[in-house]
Amino acid sequence: MALRDLLTALEEEGAAEHEKAQQNRRRQAAQIVADARERGARLQTDAVTAAEAAARQEAQSLLTAARSGARRAVRTARDDALEEVLDKVRAQLLTLPGSQVGVKAAVACVDEILAALPHATTLRVHPADAATLRPDPSVRLVADLGTGGAIAEDDRGRYIDNTFPTRLANLWPEVRVGLSRSWEQDS
Repeated sequence: MALRDLLTALEEEGAAEHEKAQQNRRRQAAQIVADARERGARLQTDAVTAAEAAARQEAQSLLTAARSGARRAVRTARDDALEEVLDKVRAQLLTLPGSQVGVKAAVACVDEILAALPHATTLRVHPADAATLRPDPSVRLVADLGTGGAIAEDDRGRYIDNTFPTRLANLWPEVRVGLSRSWEQDS
């Protein structure tokens, strides 16, 4: 074989090896790119999944906070409405002394109080109701209350407060619960 043929053969062999190495590098590069794309897709999927989970968690937190805020707002509105009702009832009670309804209620309060404290020595009432009340002559009638109803005292220092505001204060917890329940049923 001539030198030229040997050089040509070596050159061809070198070119083939070079081409084979180039193909191998292209395959490796293509595999690296494919692996990177696959990892990138996985990372993107993981990031999207994590973002969705975080968004769901945040949405749940916001929903929980909103529901809590709404319940708090409803409680506040209900409490405000109940306080308004109580204030209106108190205002109406102040108008009762001396009226036909107020006198009847005062008489009923006096009857109850004297039944509960039969040895009462003093009976305190509103001045507007005093003229219509006729307690036992042994009971001193004092017209100094600023509200309807009556307060009875005996000579031992015992007393019973049966005034309209006291009766309201005693009844209010039950009335409040009943009103709240009725409002809950209506909503």
